[in-house]
Amino acid sequence: MSLEDTTRKRIIHVLLESRSPLSAREIAELVGLDPVTGEHEVYLHLKHIAKTLRRSYSGRAVLYMIPPSCKSCGYVFKGLDTPRKPSKCPRCKSQRIDPPRFYIEVED
Repeated sequence: MSLEDTTRKRIIHVLLESRSPLSAREIAELVGLDPVTGEHEVYLHLKHIAKTLRRSYSGRAVLYMIPPSCKSCGYVFKGLDTPRKPSKCPRCKSQRIDPPRFYIEVED
């Protein structure tokens, strides 16, 4: 991976090489973005990366998201349309949310 690669290419590379699912903040740190402000940028890129993987790998590579969950009551945010970290739990109103985690799986 080189710095000349686009941010999306670097994110794909990081996710393909990772042994465990990563949060947007972890991805931002690994690709050289500011961990706080880059987190939002990573979420925007992940939406497009899912499409890129389908085209580039002929459907053999898929971006998966482990949904965010509430640390207080365990509520799991299953119906998210776009990758993001919710601000609070709809059940208990807690703001202690585990962020979504992402990984890429490639079929042989």
